[in-house]
Amino acid sequence: MFHVEQKEIHIEVIDHFLTKEKFKIQNTSVSGLLQTKPAPTKEDIVKYYKSERYISHNSRKNGLFFFFYRFLRNINFYAKYRLLSSNNKNRNALDFGSGEGYFLNKLKKKGFNACGVDSSAASLYPNVHKSIFTDQLNNQKFSNITAWHSIEHVHELEKTISRMYDLLDEKGTLIIAVPNYLSFDARYYKSFWAAYDVPRHLWHFDKKSLKEVFENKGFKLIKSSPMVLDAYYVSLLSETYKKSTFKIIKSIFVGTISNTFALFTKEYSSNIFVFKKSR
Repeated sequence: MFHVEQKEIHIEVIDHFLTKEKFKIQNTSVSGLLQTKPAPTKEDIVKYYKSERYISHNSRKNGLFFFFYRFLRNINFYAKYRLLSSNNKNRNALDFGSGEGYFLNKLKKKGFNACGVDSSAASLYPNVHKSIFTDQLNNQKFSNITAWHSIEHVHELEKTISRMYDLLDEKGTLIIAVPNYLSFDARYYKSFWAAYDVPRHLWHFDKKSLKEVFENKGFKLIKSSPMVLDAYYVSLLSETYKKSTFKIIKSIFVGTISNTFALFTKEYSSNIFVFKKSR
């Protein structure tokens, strides 16, 4: 079980998005894996999502950020879909952290038998479960499980990964996408880096720790790939938190530098990891 090394603080960050509260991001017993402290309880964390500006649950609103978010989301879907189709020809899927159900519904239109998990959206959308631990999933097996920027939100990280293992069929594919705090944009923005997103993000990964955490639970990393558009979106949010002028121009500049540096360092703003069962 992971535990926090109490004397090791990676960085102190403010909840720029909503409450302006201060949090510490601390090292854990797994090298490279960081944890937000103090971590709100499952009951208390709900208030940190209660905002009409929380895009993954309210993307239909008008405004620059929502337009930019929808534009990038549309582009990203086809990249995600190609990745999903290329790794497993079976067309049943579980999308963990499905938000408004955008990815889920697009999969269905592509002929997938798909359902989702999202504690905030389960009551609003069909085929979305409140918890991955629901009894309704007990007798099911999935050929594909996806978690697009959602695993960093969970309280019970190890238990959730083990549940994913149990729900995946023997030849199934698990696809995880997470931010990378070793990227150039993370180092540049420091405590203003939007992808820290405390306290909604309870966990923070580098590439090595993400691989280790999942492989310790019986998975084998098959491949990884960057999400190059994330550098621009995260940079735009970060510039907004800094109250910058010319934030769009600056975010394009920083995002481009981050992706250029990553060509050599391989430390992109976000990465996708493809896993299979190893045992």
